[in-house]
Amino acid sequence: MTRRLALSSCVLALATSTVASAAHAQSADPSSPAASTDSSSYPTQSEPPTSGSSSSPPPIGEPSSEERKDGGSGLEWVWLNAEVGASYVDMESFNSNNLALEKTSSSGPSYGVAAGVRFLFLTLGAHVRDLSLSSIGDLWLLNLEAALHARVWRIDPYLGVRGGYNFVGSLSSSSVQVAMGSTPPDVSVHGFNIGPIAGLDVYLLSFLSVGADFDAQFLFLQRPVPSLPDGLTVQMLPPQEQTLYKESGSSVGFGFTAAVHVGLHY
Repeated sequence: MTRRLALSSCVLALATSTVASAAHAQSADPSSPAASTDSSSYPTQSEPPTSGSSSSPPPIGEPSSEERKDGGSGLEWVWLNAEVGASYVDMESFNSNNLALEKTSSSGPSYGVAAGVRFLFLTLGAHVRDLSLSSIGDLWLLNLEAALHARVWRIDPYLGVRGGYNFVGSLSSSSVQVAMGSTPPDVSVHGFNIGPIAGLDVYLLSFLSVGADFDAQFLFLQRPVPSLPDGLTVQMLPPQEQTLYKESGSSVGFGFTAAVHVGLHY
């Protein structure tokens, strides 16, 4: 009986030792389900994004490439100019046919205004200019114009063409000899002109600019036959004046103007 009890005690102690050893080995094994569960319960650190995965926006307040290109002024739709300059005109530079004027070339100041619209790099407009020629009188130019612009930042160079109608509003007494009793305005000269323009604008503000331009004018002029004063006939006039009242005249001339201007832009 005593031997059976001793044997049972030894078997129970051996079994208890075996179970404890197995439990200790399972807890130390990293591939066990318990270890996996414990390790997955903690969040893993995310990897930083690569440099090519996304592009960060430019810093606040830094101008974009388009703003750097146009100086931050944005689109422009309407423009106005006022100008002053100097001009020279020779009405008979290329050809003359009975123009019968004593003075056909002169220089003097010029004044003008212009207005128009702009579509990106193209401007269209109307231009009015008075050439105050000392030996001829006031030659008015009523023109239309078109120009191509190549603006970079606040600098805006352009090239274009300008042309239209021109007339002498009031001939100088030194430019024409008229019959006694008549006055220089009885003789008129008119025609059309066309020529290239080149200029440069500098934008001081988004709506304000200063600039300069140069243009050449090819003048195609006509002189109608003036009316004689009452009581006179052509035969009664001196020979040097008869040509003026007998037939009309024409000429092809040339002129140029250099001007500075102030502009408004909207």
